[in-house]
Amino acid sequence: MRNKSIKYTEYIWDFDGTLFDTYPVMVKAFQEALKESGVIEKPEVLLHSMKKSIIETIHSFQSRYQLGELFFERYLEIRQSYSLDEQPPYSDAMKVCNQIVQQCGRNFIVSHRESPSLFALLDYYEMRQFFTEIVTGDHGFERKPSPEAYNYLIKKYQLKKGLSLAIGDRILDIQAGRAAGIKTVFIRSNDGLECDFADFRIDSLKEVLSL
Repeated sequence: MRNKSIKYTEYIWDFDGTLFDTYPVMVKAFQEALKESGVIEKPEVLLHSMKKSIIETIHSFQSRYQLGELFFERYLEIRQSYSLDEQPPYSDAMKVCNQIVQQCGRNFIVSHRESPSLFALLDYYEMRQFFTEIVTGDHGFERKPSPEAYNYLIKKYQLKKGLSLAIGDRILDIQAGRAAGIKTVFIRSNDGLECDFADFRIDSLKEVLSL
């Protein structure tokens, strides 16, 4: 029987910036790729743009500075050169995901990140076992804010929408969850982004358990 201390049973997580603190490496890798092309940009500017949409950020810089199609590949190469130790989970991520499983809930991930790097991080920090299914960019679903990946999980696992949460740190995550018809949780960070239309807004992962 499910422990009554958690109201929701299904937790659909974003990955970068939600479960794992990967944005510092992503921003540094983007800066390095730009610098190789003779472009200098402040990290705070890149972070603000990447938190809205990484793909749109890449396309914007490619168009503005005529960087070419190989720029994205170079960015990925540089990002992958950073150690896994530099891309840890947030302090409460493992504890929260484990507690959800212990209380008979289920965790899922919907991310645009490619499978090899996402699974490498989960395995390195021994967190893969907490997730029922992990949807990555390699699955071929439409990118958020499309709800396609969320609808796939809802249908496959017969998730009850009233007991499901979509959790993320970007407006795209909230838009996708709302479009799928489930409750949404926006995780605030120190980047100044807000999302007034999320069902819940929290400042730390552990607050998810009290919703």
